[in-house]
Amino acid sequence: MPLCELYEQANFVLGGGVLGLLTQVLADKVDRALVVQPQGEHLSVVDAVGLSCPVSRIENGLSMVSKQAAIHKVDDWCLLSLDDSFSLSLDGDWTHIALLGGEGWPIMVFLEISPDDDLKRLLGGANGLVKIWNRYRSVEDVERSMASLSYLLYAVKSALPSIFEPFPPEFLATFLVDVMRESFCPKRLSLIKDDGESLSFLAGDRCEVPIREGIFADHHISPVPLSLKEGYVSAIGERNLENLRAEYSVVLPIIAGQDRFFFLLEWGDMHTREVLDVLELIGGVTAKAMAMSRLREEGASQVMELSKREFALRSIHEATLSLMENDTEEVLISRMVDIFGEMTQSRAAIVVLYDHVAQGYVLWGERRDGSVSCIKRILKAMDRPVTVMDLPDSFGVDMASAVFSALDLEELASSELLEVAERFFLLKDGDSFMGYVAVSCSVTGGSYGDDQGLETLAASSTVALKRCRLLDEVKGQRDELNRQVRIRSFLQELASDLQQIKSLESLKEALDQSLPLVLGLKQVDLIPISVDEGVLPSKVFKSDVPVVDGDSVWVPLRSGRQLHGAMRLVVEDPASIGGEKLELMALIGAFVAPRFDTMRHCPVADSIDLDIVVDNLVQRGVEELEREGFPCSVLIGPSDLTEEQSGACLKVMKVLDRAVAVLPFTWDGDLKELFSPSQGWAPFKPG
Repeated sequence: MPLCELYEQANFVLGGGVLGLLTQVLADKVDRALVVQPQGEHLSVVDAVGLSCPVSRIENGLSMVSKQAAIHKVDDWCLLSLDDSFSLSLDGDWTHIALLGGEGWPIMVFLEISPDDDLKRLLGGANGLVKIWNRYRSVEDVERSMASLSYLLYAVKSALPSIFEPFPPEFLATFLVDVMRESFCPKRLSLIKDDGESLSFLAGDRCEVPIREGIFADHHISPVPLSLKEGYVSAIGERNLENLRAEYSVVLPIIAGQDRFFFLLEWGDMHTREVLDVLELIGGVTAKAMAMSRLREEGASQVMELSKREFALRSIHEATLSLMENDTEEVLISRMVDIFGEMTQSRAAIVVLYDHVAQGYVLWGERRDGSVSCIKRILKAMDRPVTVMDLPDSFGVDMASAVFSALDLEELASSELLEVAERFFLLKDGDSFMGYVAVSCSVTGGSYGDDQGLETLAASSTVALKRCRLLDEVKGQRDELNRQVRIRSFLQELASDLQQIKSLESLKEALDQSLPLVLGLKQVDLIPISVDEGVLPSKVFKSDVPVVDGDSVWVPLRSGRQLHGAMRLVVEDPASIGGEKLELMALIGAFVAPRFDTMRHCPVADSIDLDIVVDNLVQRGVEELEREGFPCSVLIGPSDLTEEQSGACLKVMKVLDRAVAVLPFTWDGDLKELFSPSQGWAPFKPG
């Protein structure tokens, strides 16, 4: 046989000519026959012998044939006798069926007669040709499937880079609609979005939105395609199955956290197991891409938030250092309100503080248009700051009236202040309410930023203010200590100088040189009691302490209870006269008084007659006792007096190794025993 003829015959058989040959053979051997092929669950009529108008399809025919074959355990081709249980919707009495082509029986022949041996041999040969044709056809199907799969994989490969781009999940799902259209060529394709509250149509062909049941309500779903068949009622939902299966055959859920999408597809020409696997691959990859995209967005958002917080913390750190650098309260508060205004970008900022000097809450100042002005107007007089327990670190203007009313500080939330304020940041020192910084709305119209950071700044401001006030207190104590040291040194020097003075003129000169510098005086006068009456104010005679009279301070000069005169001190600033200065003046007067008395009664000479000095002192003591109506005795004896002897004396004058004692009693009885002649005591004789 020539090769070309062999090729033509082989090509004829492989191209499906075996079916025609089979029909010709059957036409020669039988009166009626029917050639069919499996098509799904049914049998499709390919050709017929002896039938003018055969049916095109036998409904559920394949299932009935499979049952008969299972009964007879048929693996390869064979002839089956059809019993009464095998009912066909065909005219005629079909008694036998020949299954040809091996596995799956691609060709079946219905016969009305039992075939003889000759027909069986012909059917066996036909079975071999059908196998060859079916294998060749399977290779074509595989090649076609491989070509289709290759195209799908190429389309998926091209789409993968775009799928993993940092797109929002909604954009990525919409992009996937275009990818599926180009890859699978579906008849219909719709995209449904689930926002957590409702399902809505997003892209593709318009469709009826599914009901929230089955996979459309589940939270944990794998991206696996589900067929819209009766067997998936529980997974998809009965109502959804009824509404969707008329137009769609597959549902592909893609779930990535809170992002939920559902793709509804109706297959076109490309519907194989491989296509379904590629669809599942795309679903799984897209779900991962969406999750990665969402993680990327969350990461970027967190990085941005951390950057903002880092910037805010750095700003607060620098602001805190700036506040801590200020040592004076006025500069600190001015800087504090300026920082709050800058960090909040507010149109205005005010600061209210408790002032220990003013004894109350004071509107210290405000910042407007970048300029800070000092006001210092008292709002509420109080002995001490209000004690608070549970107060928010900051609150809006809508809470201000209620908060300050609860603290009994309504004056701190007056309409004048509330017009400026939008938010209040409290300054608290432990449980003491020290005041607040109130800022108006931001010039940008947005929020202030991190309220927690501003609350931290308010706490830092309180610490800086407390530090500044403690520093002022320490400085004040240090200055007071230095002043006390200077006064003590001055008094020591004054006492030393007074011991060396020998005349009233020298005493007056010494006081003129030293007191004006220490006490801020314009004039110092020493006025004895013996001058014309009326020079000394009447209050001086009755007072033991300095007497203020206009710009003059009269310091009584007394020894014991006797007034010798007064020291008149004319001050430069009457407002400077205070308790401490008067106390110092009295102390100076106590130093000056005995020296003034001595200088007034002792003339100054190159040599001093101690007898005259003693006589004068004794005479004054005696005169004092006589004015009081007491008898007196004047004794002279040893200079070392016992404590009891000193207590009994009105005045004691020690001259060298002797002592002159003025007693307010007569020298007899117990007094004579106390001042015994045996100890060397005797009446004093002047001169």
